[in-house]
Amino acid sequence: MVVEAIGLPLYRRIQADLREQVADGTLAPGSRLETEQELMARYEVSRATVRQALAGLVADGVLEIRRGIGTWVRPAAMEHRLGGFYTFSREIERHGRSPGTRVRSVALEPVERLVAEALAIPSRTTVVVLARIRLADDEPIVTETSYLPAARFPDLERVDFSRARLYDTLTSLFGVRPVRARETFEPVLLTTDEAHVLEARRGDPALRVERTAFDAEGTAIEFCRSTVRGDRYRYSVELRER
Repeated sequence: MVVEAIGLPLYRRIQADLREQVADGTLAPGSRLETEQELMARYEVSRATVRQALAGLVADGVLEIRRGIGTWVRPAAMEHRLGGFYTFSREIERHGRSPGTRVRSVALEPVERLVAEALAIPSRTTVVVLARIRLADDEPIVTETSYLPAARFPDLERVDFSRARLYDTLTSLFGVRPVRARETFEPVLLTTDEAHVLEARRGDPALRVERTAFDAEGTAIEFCRSTVRGDRYRYSVELRER
């Protein structure tokens, strides 16, 4: 039965009811919505009306469509407060979620000029190129590519990074511990490839993060270029008067 809402068209009444269910926790963040057929039966309306209602809630960021598996209540974005050296895995753990990694590729390649400049090494120097998808509770949040000097980290490409953490590996195998990093942030729109691996839509807002990590001696040991889903992760910083 359609909820009471005098003066509102049917699709707006459905939207109001679903918003209320999200607000009071009846529909929890990350939960799956009923199918279109079930919503049609519950609200006694046409498929076109249901689709119009859902489209508005998707546009407003209340719901999201996951390709091939249905409509879901959009989870709240995880907030990362900047202020010190961090790793993605430990940040995900801090939010009470389980970090994970899918390795897309790992190879030895001659370094491109911009990466060489960030690492302060000659162009065409061989680097380990590690491309990964970073997960939170098996949900893709970040796609990233790390570049590390191969001469300093021999056989690094042989490590199974679907199980091992990069920074822990650098410390345990090579005695090199990243202690600080310089990062830049840039708003971008997801490319076709990024949208595919992040299970999002092409053109969705995202954040491009470029990080250069340094060891205790101040030597650059990693350059990483990441694309972070804007609907799942956000950064904040607290500013104080000097």
